[in-house]
Amino acid sequence: MQVPSSLFLRKPVPDGALVPLVPLLLLLALNGCQPVQPARVVEAPAPEPVVEDTSAADIAAAEAAFEAQLRYQRQIADLNYEGIKALNANRLLTPPESSAHAYFSRVLAIEPDNAAALKGIQDIVGKYLQLAQQASTQGLYDNAKSYLRRAEEVDRSHGGIAPAWAALEAAMTTSDVIHSLNARDLANRAESLTAQLASIAVQARESGAFFLITAPNDAQARIYAQMQAAVEGHRLRGNIELGESPTIRLIMPSDDA
Repeated sequence: MQVPSSLFLRKPVPDGALVPLVPLLLLLALNGCQPVQPARVVEAPAPEPVVEDTSAADIAAAEAAFEAQLRYQRQIADLNYEGIKALNANRLLTPPESSAHAYFSRVLAIEPDNAAALKGIQDIVGKYLQLAQQASTQGLYDNAKSYLRRAEEVDRSHGGIAPAWAALEAAMTTSDVIHSLNARDLANRAESLTAQLASIAVQARESGAFFLITAPNDAQARIYAQMQAAVEGHRLRGNIELGESPTIRLIMPSDDA
């Protein structure tokens, strides 16, 4: 491209040359012919998301849940343990707040399917059925009825209650003879007891009855030796069992025996 001479200022110099006095104007003119480049926009990277550190809170929550579970299990175990102790002590329905039934019921209110508590309830019924049978054997029929009613109070659906009632009804209609013994006379081996035992032995011999002695301990139950001595020459047949109320039951032979 030819540059117009008007862009130069002519000034005579000794050798007659032309000296450009405004080269900057020429440079600007040339730059003005270049296309304009758009400004480059640089985007800053998005900031990283801030993640809250919850590890400490999670650990604390897990520890709290673990401690709560331990307390729960300890509560269940303690109630069942107290229930078993009450059962072994024959505190079945009384006292109301510290009986076996009360403890096991509290467990089942928290955990209805707890196997130990369910078994405890069944054991209470079993105890009452056993007591009813013992009372019936001793001729204490009113006591036997009371025990069966308590068994029904604990669990009316128990399969052993109906047969126990039937056995009690049969015992009440039997011809067996039941003799009650004085517990103090039995413990002291009183003379009055010796005479009573001799009378019972004679009745057993004459009727052919089978005797069943019930006494608080094995030593006291061995009074059958005194009965045998009263009917010398005849061998009495019988058995002994342990029970709170001392009695002698004469089990009469059946008509078709």
